Amino acid sequence: MAANSLLASAVQALCVIAWRGAEGANAELLARSLDTNPVVVRRILKALERNGLVRLRPGRHGGVELSRSPADISLDEVYRAVEPKGALFVLRERGNARCPVQRAMTVALPPVFRAADEAVADVLRQTSLAMLAQQAAPPG
Repeated sequence: MAANSLLASAVQALCVIAWRGAEGANAELLARSLDTNPVVVRRILKALERNGLVRLRPGRHGGVELSRSPADISLDEVYRAVEPKGALFVLRERGNARCPVQRAMTVALPPVFRAADEAVADVLRQTSLAMLAQQAAPPG
């Protein structure tokens, strides 16, 4: 039950892109920053592009740039781009249907999980990419 790190990876990649400004970045540079394979980075970038957060420049000297100001990109948008199902908390897919506790939890947990998801979404909506990029700006 490991936590998914796609949001953290996407935010880190976007911060690198934001720091580089008009110069932009490429998948190899972002992969070094994230210490991962460029293929993983390209998947993240495609999801961000599909959701209008970045523009990809094809070609040998291509790269990626933000589609708008970091101040206008919320972490909720980033989360929804990389986690389209958007639920942090979900019921177990399997269980013993004969167990009374299991049956009770299928009724009791969904409203709690929805409230928790909404609380997290509120925090993410209030946090812009610019806020994080400023906190972790590279030296220089």
